[in-house]
Amino acid sequence: MWSLLSRRARLRQWDLATPILSFSKHDHWTIGDACQGTQTFGSTGSGKSTGTMAAICESFLKAGFGGIFFTVKPDDRQTYEAYCRKTGRLHDLIVFGINEPWRYNPIDAELQRQDAGAGLTENIVALLSTLLEVCERSSGQDGRDDSGYWKRTNRQLMRNTIDLLAMATGRLSVEDLYRVVVSAAGSPEQVRSPEWRESSFCFQCLQQADCPTNRDHKSHDLSIVVDFFLVEWPGLSEKTRSIVLSTFTSMLDVLNRGTIRSLMGGETNLTPEAVLDGKIIILDLPIKQFGEVGTYVQILWKYCFQRAMERRNVRENPRPVFLICDESHLLAVSSDQMFQTTARSSRVATVYATQSISNYLAVFGDKAEAEVHSLLGNLQSQFFHQQADIKTNQYAAELIGRTRQFFSNASNSYQPTDFLDSLLGMSHPQSSAGVSESMEYEVQPSVFAGLRKGGPPHWSVDGILYQGGRRFHETGRPWRPVNFRQQF
Repeated sequence: MWSLLSRRARLRQWDLATPILSFSKHDHWTIGDACQGTQTFGSTGSGKSTGTMAAICESFLKAGFGGIFFTVKPDDRQTYEAYCRKTGRLHDLIVFGINEPWRYNPIDAELQRQDAGAGLTENIVALLSTLLEVCERSSGQDGRDDSGYWKRTNRQLMRNTIDLLAMATGRLSVEDLYRVVVSAAGSPEQVRSPEWRESSFCFQCLQQADCPTNRDHKSHDLSIVVDFFLVEWPGLSEKTRSIVLSTFTSMLDVLNRGTIRSLMGGETNLTPEAVLDGKIIILDLPIKQFGEVGTYVQILWKYCFQRAMERRNVRENPRPVFLICDESHLLAVSSDQMFQTTARSSRVATVYATQSISNYLAVFGDKAEAEVHSLLGNLQSQFFHQQADIKTNQYAAELIGRTRQFFSNASNSYQPTDFLDSLLGMSHPQSSAGVSESMEYEVQPSVFAGLRKGGPPHWSVDGILYQGGRRFHETGRPWRPVNFRQQF
C-alpha cells in the first residue's frame, strides 16, 4: 500500500505538465516540454551559456532530475558544480575524472548486465562503431566511395573479436580486444606455425573458447569465430588487412593508455543508471584539455547513457533525467537523432547548445543536411540568441515561418501639363497610393543579429524561443521573445 502511494506521489511530482521554467505569468515551460528536446544557438559571447543554459540547468536540478553533464571547456566542471551548490544538490553530485574513485568499463558492463537483451554482441559492436564513426570523421575517410566496405569489414572484426573474448574469458576490456587483433595470424602459413600458436593471445583465446559449454550451446557462433581468425582473416590481402587493423587499433589505442585505461578498462563501480536514483554525473574530461581522449570517453558515456535510458521502466521510476551538452557539435554522432525520436517516452530532457547550425553541418560530412535537420526536427524547443551565422539566421526565420503581410506604398511626381509650362519650369503634382500583399518572414533574419548579448550594465540576454506545436500567449504563435538574467 505504501509503495503504491509513494509511486503515485512520484508521478504527481514529475507529471509532464508540471512547469519548471516561466517566461511570463502565462507562458511556462514544463517537464513534458523539456523531454521533447532543446537546442540553443548563439554566437560566441551571445550569452547562451550564462543565460538560457544556466536557467535550464537550474530548473532541472530544482525539480529533482538526475542527469549527466558533458564538458568541453576546462572550467565546465566548476560551472556545473556551482549550479548544484545553488540548488542544494551537491549531495547527489558524482564527478567522473582522473582524480576521482569512479570507474566505468562500458563494453564489459554491456556484456555483464542482467536484463533482457544483455550480452548481445551486436549491441557492443554498435557501441564501438560509434567511436569508429568519430575516427573516420576526423581522418576524412567517411566520404570515400568505398567507405561502406571498410565499415562492414571493421564491424566484422569487432564482432568476431568480441565473441571470441566473451566465449573464452567471459569478460571484455579494451586491452584484451587490442591483444586479440594484433596477435591474430596474418597469413595461412602463420596459422600453421607452432611459434605463432605458442605465443599468440588470439590462439590462446581460441583454445579456451573451444570448451564443452560453447560446443553445446554456442557451436554455430564458435565455428564462425574459428573460421574468421584461422581462415578468413589470414586470407585477406596484406593491404586490406593492414587498413582494417590500423583503423581498429587506432580507435582502441587512445583508450588503452595511462589514466584513461584505468578509468574505462577495469572494474565498474558507476554506470549511467545511477541518474535514475537522482545522481548528477559530471564527466570531468573536457575536450579542450584532454583532446581526443576526452571526446572518445564522453561519446562512450553518451551512447551508453542513451541506451540505458531507452531500456528504463518509466512506470517503475518516473524521475525525469537530463543530458546536457554545451558545444554539442563536438560530441554529435549519427545515433543522436535516433535516440531523440523516443527520448520523451524515456523521460530524457536533452539539451544541446552550439554557436550555429554550420557547426553541425561541418561535423557530419557528406550526409550533413539530412542528419542535421533530422536531429533538429526532434528537438522541439529551440532558442536563438544573437547570431552572426547567415545560415542559422535563415534557418531560424524559415522555422518560425512566413505570414501574409500588407505593405502600403505611395508616390509623388511633378510633370508639366503643356509645352508652355515646360518652358517656364512650371509643373503640377500627381500622386498615387496603394496596398500590396506579400508572404514575408514573420521574424526577419536580421532580427537575430541584433539581439542583446548580455554584459554590463544590464547583464540581460535576449533570445527568441520557437516551440513546435505551441501557441504562446504573448504572440499567439509558436514563437516568443525571451529574456534571461545572466548568471556567473
